[in-house]
Amino acid sequence: MWPRRKRAVAGPRTAAPDDALYATPRRVARVEDCRFYHSMEIPGHGVVSGDWDLRGREDSYLGGVDLAGRRVLEIGPASGFVTYHMESRGAEVVAIELGSDDEWDMVPHAGLDLERIRVERVPVMERLRNGFWFAHERFGSTARVHHGPAYDLPPALGRFDLAVMASVLLHTRDPLRVMEACARRADNLVITDLHVPELDGMPVARFAPEVGSDNWHTWWHLSPELVTRLLAIMGFHELEVSYHEQTHIGGGREIPMPLFTVVASRASAPSDRQ
Repeated sequence: MWPRRKRAVAGPRTAAPDDALYATPRRVARVEDCRFYHSMEIPGHGVVSGDWDLRGREDSYLGGVDLAGRRVLEIGPASGFVTYHMESRGAEVVAIELGSDDEWDMVPHAGLDLERIRVERVPVMERLRNGFWFAHERFGSTARVHHGPAYDLPPALGRFDLAVMASVLLHTRDPLRVMEACARRADNLVITDLHVPELDGMPVARFAPEVGSDNWHTWWHLSPELVTRLLAIMGFHELEVSYHEQTHIGGGREIPMPLFTVVASRASAPSDRQ
């Protein structure tokens, strides 16, 4: 079960005071310069539309975890909807996002012009970052952003009560390495990903791209059993799995999508972890 009361965490509770770790917040005045991955209502502006609408189902998306007073590491905030929700529940958030010079994990698809896709992706990512900072200012957020890949998280970030990987692992070449990196920095994890029922009962990852497809961005369909087995091997012995639906917006339609969420906690935190 997820521990509902606060408990001591080994090591320093806050990141080292190194301004080079974090992105400088940018001032974005025009919503027209933004792209939003999540639909949300931004104070002083109103509702913006995105590819996903998690509103009203945030608790199920995050497995019902207690966020109050917790230092949270978030992998892949996109436009920040989950970031700002967690802050509203009392969390201090550090988000990990790719910087402008970092490469996206692109599927090496011979049937696609990957260089053209890379070039076209640059302004899309800039508009997405603009959307994050546009909302960041208007929410009065204090969340900090570290730019870099999730595979190698710098120790200077410090330790965290909780690491959140929400709908991000399927887009990474090596999702197991991301989970391992987060496990080094936190003693509690929340992992949310697409639920593919035919994979249930097996600790497997199914390669998602197919010959002839245009899929350059999604690598894997993960089973809940793969996630829970890996976490158990890494010392997370308190594990909960829940299932829920979230709304994907595609082709002008609202499409219910099945997801699963794993909430994991170590029974005890080794004192010698760095």
